[in-house]
Amino acid sequence: MYSKLVKSIFIISCGLSLYSHSVDITFGSIEVIEFNSDVIGAREISLYQPHSIEINSQTRFIIFQDGQMLFDASRSWNKQEWRLDETFLELNNENIRPNMVIIGVNSANKSGKEFFDNTNRYLEYFPKQAVEYMDAGFVRFGYNRMANKPRYQYLDFVVKELIPFLEIRYDTTLNRQNLGIMGASMGALAALNAILEYPDLFGFAGCFSTHWVGIKPLEYLTLMFRKNIKGDQKTIDALVEYVRDMIPNLDSHQLYFDRGTAGLDKSYRDPQIRIDSILEKSSIDFESLVFEGEDHQEKFWAKRFKAWLVKMQERM
Repeated sequence: MYSKLVKSIFIISCGLSLYSHSVDITFGSIEVIEFNSDVIGAREISLYQPHSIEINSQTRFIIFQDGQMLFDASRSWNKQEWRLDETFLELNNENIRPNMVIIGVNSANKSGKEFFDNTNRYLEYFPKQAVEYMDAGFVRFGYNRMANKPRYQYLDFVVKELIPFLEIRYDTTLNRQNLGIMGASMGALAALNAILEYPDLFGFAGCFSTHWVGIKPLEYLTLMFRKNIKGDQKTIDALVEYVRDMIPNLDSHQLYFDRGTAGLDKSYRDPQIRIDSILEKSSIDFESLVFEGEDHQEKFWAKRFKAWLVKMQERM
């Protein structure tokens, strides 16, 4: 356990500050802080507890990518949200009360649609280790040139800065017994990357509509004018081979995947089938679900998260 002096020194070194604005939630309590990271720069983080339960050995912590999309649609770029607070309210009315802390980390994409914001989010969340599985050429050169910049090392931020802060903040030790990570699209890739690289830290990962397909250079350059992308086969192959090589790092971990069949999610079918085939040959506890007619949107992920949470609670 940490003394108040050590805790104060750590908070000062991180440059933490409380925001004066509030996030509109319908249930639970939330604290919004600005975390001045030495890795990714200043980032808003939401600390949410659905119930006023004392932190103990049964408390589960979940780090969520794209934290700005979780609670308040008025603050999100597309006016959608995961409805986490409403979900916990519904569960409470069903006498399901998870002992849980949600840590929502805002992404680098502040606007949602601007070219450079999308680029920053993509490069933060993309698993850097997968680049080594790409054949030499323009695609690999581009990833090495851009993604390996220090400010895009999101996983370093999570492991070396965020988790130590959370351990002090909640006076606990985080490890695979009580810590998981989740996200959608590129955020799902970041979640999978985290559990594969740090299996002693993360016990479960939730990967909603995982963006396996990357993006072709031409699609990238015309991203602002496109509604859909087809993706890049070299990126798909590299991610699949990266997962294949890293899966032996996992044993009793839990992996959750899902996808829709409409819009961008339609392009995830084949790579997800390849991933499922790899997992089926292992001893990993995993689930991979398909939701007919559902698209790449928060309203669908919100519904799926509730179903996942109910199953998780039953297993605890």
